Amino acid sequence: FAREFNVGTQIVGFAQAQLNLRIPEGLELPDQVAFCWRNWREGEVLLVLDDVVNYSQDVEPYLPPSAFSRFKIVMTTRLKFGSPIQSLSLDVLSLEQSLELLIVIIGADRVQAELEMAKTLCQWLEYLPLGIELAGRYLFKRTDLSLSTLLFRLEQKAEKRQAVDSEALQRDESTATSTARRGVKAAFDLSWEELDESSQHLGKLLSLFAPAPIPWHLAEAVEQKYCENSDPAQEFDIEVFEQARTSLLDLHLLQLSQQQEQIYRLHSLIREFFKSKLDV
Repeated sequence: FAREFNVGTQIVGFAQAQLNLRIPEGLELPDQVAFCWRNWREGEVLLVLDDVVNYSQDVEPYLPPSAFSRFKIVMTTRLKFGSPIQSLSLDVLSLEQSLELLIVIIGADRVQAELEMAKTLCQWLEYLPLGIELAGRYLFKRTDLSLSTLLFRLEQKAEKRQAVDSEALQRDESTATSTARRGVKAAFDLSWEELDESSQHLGKLLSLFAPAPIPWHLAEAVEQKYCENSDPAQEFDIEVFEQARTSLLDLHLLQLSQQQEQIYRLHSLIREFFKSKLDV
C-alpha cells in the first residue's frame, strides 16, 4: 500500500518474514532494500504497489535495478506517469459487465426480478465498478430492500447534494469482505486533497453544468463571468484555469470526451461529489 505505508519498509519486512533474509545491521533503508533485491529467491517476481501518490519520492528509490529483469512492477494510481512507465487506463464497465458484477454480489434471481431497475441503477452509477460493488454489498446485507427503493433513495440524496454520503456507497467496516478498500466519498476525498484551490474551484464550477458533455469554451465563459462578478472583481487567468483542468485530468476526475472539439465530461458520481463541496 504505497499511500499508507513506506514502500521500502514493506519490502524489507516481507523479505524478513517470508523469505527469512537476515539483513546486515547498520544499513540505511535504501541499502536494506538493495540487499533484499540481490538476495531474493530465484524465479520471476511480481511487485504490486497499490495507490501510488509520489513515484519519484515513494517508489523509485526502492525499485530493483533495471538489470534485474526477473522483477516486474505493477502500480495502481490515480495519476498519469510519462515514459518509461507504461500506462494502462481502466475504463468503466459496460452495461453487461455491470449486471454481471451485480449478479455475483446479490444473485441472479434478485437481479432478474428487477432487471430493468437493475439496468437503471447501473446506469445511474454510470457503470463505475466501485459504485456498483458498494451498492451491491449494501443490497446483499438488506435482502428486504428492493433495487427500486435503493435507486429512489440515491436520487433523493442527489437532490440534497448528499448522494456520495449515502450509506449504500460507503464501505461497511464491520462486515467488509469486498475488494473495495474505501467508500465512494472516501476514495474521491483522497484525490480532492491533492488538488490546489484553483483545481477544487474548477471541479465545483463544472458540477453546476448539466449532466452532459461540457464544451470548454462554455466553462471559460462562465469562469470569466464569475471573476467579473466577484467582490472584489478578479482577473481571469487562462493559464491558471487550464492548469486546473490538467490537474483534474491527471487525477481522472475529469475526462476528455472529444479532443478536437475540447469537450469534457464528469462521471455522475464525481459530479455529485463536487456538488457536495459547493458549500465548503
